[in-house]
Order: sequence, then C-alpha cells, then structure tokens
Amino acid sequence: MIFVVGGANQGKKAYVEKNFGKDYKIIENYHKQVEREWKDGKSPLKEAEKLLQSTGKLVIISNELGYGLVPIDKFEREYREINGRVNCYLAEQAEKVIRVICGIGTQIK
Repeated sequence: MIFVVGGANQGKKAYVEKNFGKDYKIIENYHKQVEREWKDGKSPLKEAEKLLQSTGKLVIISNELGYGLVPIDKFEREYREINGRVNCYLAEQAEKVIRVICGIGTQIK
C-alpha cells in the first residue's frame, strides 16, 4: 500500500493519478471515510486494518487535519485526533508514504 497525505487542495489526487493511476486501486478522501465511521460508532483503526487485509495494490489518499486551529466542537476535536491516529497507522503499514504540497510529492518513507 502507498499512503499519500497532505493538506486540502494540494494536488494529491492529480499526483496519484499521474504516478500510480494505471496500476493501483485508488481510495481518495480517506479522511472522510474515517469521519463517517467515527459518526457511525465504528472504530476507524479497526476498519483501516480490515481494509489493508482485503486489498491488493492500493493507494490511499488522506488529508492531514492536524495543522490548523483546534476546533471548539468536541466531535471535531475527537475526529481530528482519530484521523491523525489512523494516518499514523496507515503510514506505519505503508511500503511508501508520500507527502504532497503544491502538487509536488516528496517520499518520506
């Protein structure tokens, strides 16, 4: 699995399509899936584990949410924290981690 992370609107999807589009299944906006699972009372970490056990060549794209202001809303704070934990898990499991800023990907693992 390849994990691609970066801020909103930084060109992650275009980068992935250009570099991995033909050979990999692409899951974009994974942070939104984490939010849905959290709202539904599921464990996003366990769901991520299941996902990685059931797929082959995969690229997961997720926003990094921890660089902005800390939300006042309790749910938003908890979601931001769990998203960070899921991102850490995915990065740990990935064969490559690429951070995309301004459309430029830098391999950090």
